[in-house]
Amino acid sequence: MAIPPSPLKIDNYSIVDQIGVGESSNVYLAIEEDKFSSVAIKQLRITRQSESYRKLLANEVELSSRLHHKNIARVLSAKLEEENGPYVVMEYVKGVSLDHHQNDGTLLPINMVLSVIEQIAGALQYIASQGVIHRDVKPENILLMPNGMAKLTDFGCAIPLGTSGDMVAGSLAYMSPEQLEGLPLDERADIYSLAATLYRLLTGKNTFEADNEFDARIAVLNFPAIPIKTYRKELPLDLVRVINRGLEKDLRNRYPDWPSFISELGNAAHKIRMSDYDMDLYRGFSMSTQSVLSRLMTTDHDFSRSGFSRSTMAD
Repeated sequence: MAIPPSPLKIDNYSIVDQIGVGESSNVYLAIEEDKFSSVAIKQLRITRQSESYRKLLANEVELSSRLHHKNIARVLSAKLEEENGPYVVMEYVKGVSLDHHQNDGTLLPINMVLSVIEQIAGALQYIASQGVIHRDVKPENILLMPNGMAKLTDFGCAIPLGTSGDMVAGSLAYMSPEQLEGLPLDERADIYSLAATLYRLLTGKNTFEADNEFDARIAVLNFPAIPIKTYRKELPLDLVRVINRGLEKDLRNRYPDWPSFISELGNAAHKIRMSDYDMDLYRGFSMSTQSVLSRLMTTDHDFSRSGFSRSTMAD
């Protein structure tokens, strides 16, 4: 199906480019004509202007417009009665979404991943204190700027803390069991999603394998995550424990709140930063190649990553 061309203007905003496509909306880079400032505009597509989608957008505006945090993309204004489609004007964040770094061959260094996750955890702790659950934490909704700052975006699925929303929403690969079941949610749902995001950014894999959506739902509800050391055998146990606890299916076993998650993640991250061991040595390699690397490291203490290239080994 052909993609409709971007509009040239939306009210007093000149459209520069289309920079995103969501389930119900398009996102444009635009220039506000009287201020000559860059903004991002999220507008419902013509085919998604039913009352339910309009209500979701209005809810997003209501919840996110009161949030003010350095690691959250700000909502600047909105026009929900625009005849060509209701839209939200947001801060334009010059950066890359982390779905560009969620697959083998594109993974970020571990210290950068941990920095991003710590920043987003702080943002999620803040929104929980404001009575908001994001409900769609995933790499695609995290923007990484050139200076290393990360920003959480897209509050289209957000709901008030302690509620379940009018419908189950979010992304299945990062969705907690209670969210999938449509139960009232607290901050532990976002903790699960951030742990699943950390898992994906470190491994390039989801926490489960499934051939279809039905099998994925069964996995989310019933099966533990594939052990992360299946993909990154060098990860220290402190970090593995943080990820495993964040991904607990049983709410009673998961982190009870953001301070406890942030504290343990910070301790694990600090040990990694203080270590002189190259945690990224195995990043992006298959398990068979990791085994070869492990043998080389064991037998030759002078072996270093600088003398080794992925091109020298065939997976």
